[in-house]
Amino acid sequence: MDQEIFKKLSRDDEKIKLFVDLASAQGEVLCKGKTESLVKLKAVHWHSKSMHLECLFNSTEILNNGEEFLGYFFLGGEKYYFEGTATVYSNRCQFSLPTEMFHLQRRQNYRVRIPQSYQAFFDVTEINGSAANIHCKLGDLSSQGCRLVEKLPGTSFKNNDAVKGKLLINKNSPIELEAEVRHVKTEEGYQYIGIEFQKLSAIQENNLFALTMEIHKELFKRQ
Repeated sequence: MDQEIFKKLSRDDEKIKLFVDLASAQGEVLCKGKTESLVKLKAVHWHSKSMHLECLFNSTEILNNGEEFLGYFFLGGEKYYFEGTATVYSNRCQFSLPTEMFHLQRRQNYRVRIPQSYQAFFDVTEINGSAANIHCKLGDLSSQGCRLVEKLPGTSFKNNDAVKGKLLINKNSPIELEAEVRHVKTEEGYQYIGIEFQKLSAIQENNLFALTMEIHKELFKRQ
């Protein structure tokens, strides 16, 4: 885990206070389980004796009993990230105090670096209103943008180009996105294109953040 971007919360009293405050505020917890869709929970009660957070399902998508998930929530303008296992009953879900919780530093927009061997691509389908068909490797990804890698010679991208395309990550369904080119660099036979996503809905941004965390978790386990 990148220490300059994530602060690890190891003390139980820190994590308990966050869950107590989250339940008091009836805050939202967004969870990414086995499916591609995000599951929304509403925190309702912290059980101090059994040390678990009780939540209500707040979306049509739900977690299955025993399903592992990546969860995150906002509290006081700050974003926190953890892993959990769902215990499901009726319209409720509960999970124990996580062993580890991470605080995403406010000044940072977490960007996961993607190795060459990982199956992640961005297919550019349109540049400045003209149809295109460019298959780029993904160099990194965040909830706000990504870096494309294209072998030279290739299409010459320019700053401020408006692009449309599809994000292709492993076996996930393609994600259609609009973006703007923010910077271009050529080095050792490759072109590196940094793009910033445009017109993102809150749902899209949340899904991209969850996908970024999921990739990070998978790559972290490979180390």
